[in-house]
Amino acid sequence: MTRSSPPRRILLSEGSSNSARQTLYGLGRGHVIDILDSSRWCQCQFSRLVRRRIPAPPIAKDPLGYLRLVARLVQKHEYDVLFPTHEQVYAFAKFRDQFSKDVGLAVPDFEILRRVQNKGTFCELMRELGLPIPPTRMVDQVDGLSTSDDYPLFVKLIHSTASLGVKKVASAGEGIAVLQDFARRGVWKPGEAVVLQQPAPGQQGEVTAVFQEGRMVAAACADVLATGIGGGPALRRTAIHPPVLADLEKFGREVGWHGPISMEYFYDHKQQQPFYIEANPRIGESLNCLAGGVNLCEATVRVSLGEQVPRYPEVRPGIVTHNGFIVMIAAAFNGEGRWQLLQRMWKHWTSRPRHESEMTRPREDWMSLIPATAVITLLLLSPQSAHQLAYGTVENYSLPSSAAAVIDQLQEADVFGFGPNSRQLPPGVPSLS
Repeated sequence: MTRSSPPRRILLSEGSSNSARQTLYGLGRGHVIDILDSSRWCQCQFSRLVRRRIPAPPIAKDPLGYLRLVARLVQKHEYDVLFPTHEQVYAFAKFRDQFSKDVGLAVPDFEILRRVQNKGTFCELMRELGLPIPPTRMVDQVDGLSTSDDYPLFVKLIHSTASLGVKKVASAGEGIAVLQDFARRGVWKPGEAVVLQQPAPGQQGEVTAVFQEGRMVAAACADVLATGIGGGPALRRTAIHPPVLADLEKFGREVGWHGPISMEYFYDHKQQQPFYIEANPRIGESLNCLAGGVNLCEATVRVSLGEQVPRYPEVRPGIVTHNGFIVMIAAAFNGEGRWQLLQRMWKHWTSRPRHESEMTRPREDWMSLIPATAVITLLLLSPQSAHQLAYGTVENYSLPSSAAAVIDQLQEADVFGFGPNSRQLPPGVPSLS
């Protein structure tokens, strides 16, 4: 795809996540972009870069209904590219061959994606490839936490989104309380595996890359300078970590990865030693890479269209970006009150140098001010609303283990062989209601 290429018709898999908002900036004004989302208040609804929102059932609650809607849309040949911005990639990969008959789609083989998306099997895969991870083990009962003596450690759900399924605990008692909270929220039940992982040395970092049939075509690293909810990145600085890029290139080549992938790691700068903690088989939050000169969204579209994509140049190091109003949600989520939030806002607006926002960019998209203003106003009125903002938004695009289990059982005929108004579940597929 070059500057002279015609506009592409692109369907984004959702419009609620940070990844979706940042994907809009990567795609820019040169395309016709529609979004799928269940919420009329999703943040990408408020963007001059979006043509329309198509109401869709949340994949977490109705994976079959969501997939049937996507199938009908792409079978009409209204779109050139189906772009998974979040965990819908799991379902698209399951039916990659069928979807690819009607639309451009850059996703990997389903079986390798399953291993990467599951935090436990991802660690097993990294061991097989000889790539470093911190000491990690799996448990499926509370007793597994009681017998551990390697605290502090991180408790991780095998399927979780936006760092809401990752908690650091300092004792067995804290770990048990975390599992009880997960069970109370309905995202875990005894007998389901969880990952226990020790902290890694070094500075937190992340890398995102785009592959074409196992060949890396674009990649960029970042140092994480500050974190938000659950340790997710809130302030990033573009960086070049040669061992990380070499490891990721090996990973993609060995597994034949196709499309985007992001990994989180800790990096010992003195020893130039990374330790990989988890991966997301999708584009992730890509604005920091874009600010550093690497447009991963453009690369993904080109791969989706089947172009032979040359290698992109390295990212410009030292470019700092922040997560905008998402930082405010994280601060309120972690217990800050109204006065502390006002102080945080004042410090942000008066600090120098001013870093680029990854979320609110009025020069490119004046409507991006609307969700930022609404969220900040709500938090100042009621800081406790941060929990509903965080959990409620994630429900629009997350893929819990229960929904992944339903997708695992679906067949092509279930998704592509039913009439447009059919709501009947195929035999053997459990209902999530």
